[in-house]
Amino acid sequence: MQLNALSNYLQNQPLGNNATSEAQGIEGISATEEKPLEPGAYSPSQRAILISAVAAEFDVEQLSQEQVGQLQLKLQQFGLLQGNDIGGFAILHNARGQLAEGESLNALALLDFSRQRFETDQVGYSQRQQINQMQTLVENLASARSLAQRQIA
Repeated sequence: MQLNALSNYLQNQPLGNNATSEAQGIEGISATEEKPLEPGAYSPSQRAILISAVAAEFDVEQLSQEQVGQLQLKLQQFGLLQGNDIGGFAILHNARGQLAEGESLNALALLDFSRQRFETDQVGYSQRQQINQMQTLVENLASARSLAQRQIA
């Protein structure tokens, strides 16, 4: 339910020119500076909220073959996976093709293993960056999911 609400929110965001968005940003800053923050107050970033929403739907440590493609679409829809990041996601797609029927993919372990093999596989700099960014995103998804499960219990 939260995922659909976030999708709807993101799709209905106005697309303005840079001057308008900068003016709105300045207004937003001055408005927040007038209110003092309460001690211990915390407000998660929009990215953290989006990651939590995706993590609620996908367990990156147990992805089925179908979920790999669905995860990519959801990450792209929320703007968490863009441009060159898709190259890092190719590792997951390749591994998905090698899964037996009913077997699940542990994206976190696979990306960790890929990073460990940088030197022996002579991975290029740009591909290393893509894998590192993808691993960070997957680690954030796993962390958000485990945090949500601890809060439920």
